[in-house]
Amino acid sequence: MANESKTRTRNAAGTGPARAGGIVPRAGSTLAAGGGGGSLLGLAADASGQLESVAPTFGNVLASVGLGVANSQAALDRGVIDTVRQLSDTKITVVTEVVEQLDDDGLPDADATQLVTKELSVLNFVTPTVHEWKHVALSMDLSVGAMDDETGVSYQVKQKSTSMGSVGLFFGFVGVGYMTTSETYRSMMSNSHREAQWSSGVIQLDATMGPRRTGKFPVPASVSIGPQIFVSQGSVVETKVGGVVTERAIDVLINVRKASGAANPSKVIELDAGGLLPSFSSTAPFTGSTTNSDGQCKVTLKRKIVFGFGQAVKRRITVRLGQIARQFDLVI
Repeated sequence: MANESKTRTRNAAGTGPARAGGIVPRAGSTLAAGGGGGSLLGLAADASGQLESVAPTFGNVLASVGLGVANSQAALDRGVIDTVRQLSDTKITVVTEVVEQLDDDGLPDADATQLVTKELSVLNFVTPTVHEWKHVALSMDLSVGAMDDETGVSYQVKQKSTSMGSVGLFFGFVGVGYMTTSETYRSMMSNSHREAQWSSGVIQLDATMGPRRTGKFPVPASVSIGPQIFVSQGSVVETKVGGVVTERAIDVLINVRKASGAANPSKVIELDAGGLLPSFSSTAPFTGSTTNSDGQCKVTLKRKIVFGFGQAVKRRITVRLGQIARQFDLVI
C-alpha cells in the first residue's frame, strides 16, 4: 500500500503604495487549489481615497476659522460704532471754560469768576475701548491610513492501496486467485480577508485679542482775567577796580496794571532774582517792593564778578503778584 499527501499553506499581509479609489487587489492576485497545490498573493492597502475625502474637510475648517476671525472683527468694529453713536447722542452740560477774575492783589475773586458751560456729548469724555485680533495662528495635524490582511490555506491528500492473493486445492492443481485496489482523494481550501481604513486629525487655534490704539479728546481751555505785569530793563552798568570789572548791575522797572488797564498801587511784589542780588529802590517816587501810586516799583539787580569769570551770563527772573507770574531773562 502506498500513501501520498501534499499540504501547502500561505499567509499574506502588507500595505502597498497609495492609489486613488480605495483598497484594491494587486494585479494578478489568484487563489488556486488542486492538482499540485495552491498559491495566494496579498492585496495592496490604498489610503489615497481616504486622504482625498478627508483633506477637503480640513481645508473647510481652515476657511471657517479664518472667516470666523474676520466676522468677529467686523462685529467688534460694529459694536464700537454703535457705542460711539449712543455716546454721541447722549448730551450733558459741562464747563468748557473757566474765566477767573483776579482782584487787584492778583488773587481769585470767587464772586466774579465765570463758568462757560456748553451741552456736549458724553463722547467728549468717555472714549470706547476698541479691540482687535493681535495674533491668530492655526495648526492642523492629519493622519490617514489603510490596512488589508489576507490568510489562505490549500492542501490535497491522495491515498491508493493494492492487494493480491491466491488459494490452491487438490494439491495445487486447482486454484483461486484474487486482487483488490482502493484509491482515496481529498482536497481542501480556505481563506480569510480583512480590510481597515482610518483617519484622524487635530486642530489647534492660538489667538490673542487686545485693545487698539486710539487718540484722546482735547482738554478744555482755561482763561484767567486779572492784573498784568510789565517789565522793562535798563542798561548794564559795570564797576571796575584797577581796570578790572568787579560788579555788574542793571535797573528793572516793574509796572503793575489792573485788568482795566489802570494803575494798581500799594501791591507787594515778590521777586525771584535767579541768583542775583536784588535791591528795591525807596527813592521817590518809588516805595520799595510795594507799588507806588503809578503801580510801579524799581529794583536793581547786581552780580559780583570773580576774577577770571567775568563773561556775561543769562539769568531768569520771575516777578509775582498773587497767582500772576511774569518771567524774563537778563544777560548780565
